[in-house]
Amino acid sequence: MLELAFSAVPPFVAGRVRTMAMRAAGLSIGKSSIFFGLPTLVGPEPISERFRVGTDCGFNAGCFFDLEDSITIGDHVAAGHDVMFLTSCPKGRAGGREARKTAPVVIGSGVWLGARAVVMPGVTIGKSSVIGAGVVVAEDVPENTLLTGATKLSIAKWR
Repeated sequence: MLELAFSAVPPFVAGRVRTMAMRAAGLSIGKSSIFFGLPTLVGPEPISERFRVGTDCGFNAGCFFDLEDSITIGDHVAAGHDVMFLTSCPKGRAGGREARKTAPVVIGSGVWLGARAVVMPGVTIGKSSVIGAGVVVAEDVPENTLLTGATKLSIAKWR
């Protein structure tokens, strides 16, 4: 329903209205958080039980949320264009059908995710961490960590 209502509205226009409509649809989105484009939300109903966003967060256009399991996002989180939050992946074959593994994703407060970053199932990103553009995060990231390409560096050491 939201897709139909906002299909003609370009990204970065009516972000507050878009976010209010998402709240009205039952999604838990904290005060002063905003979606600059309608995100893609996939997963079995009811999706609203597995989606939590804190206060003062900002999400650029093209964000993708795989809600096979829960996604919990803290306060003051910023996500660039086309960031993907994945909670499921193939596990292998079971009786001729592909089995799926699911695990929750947790993003701590104050995290910044660069454009096209991918957060894999089961990952927790600690508060105040920075994930560079295009980085695939496949394991937990400690607090105050800068993660770019193939490097991991404590922000305290980086300064």
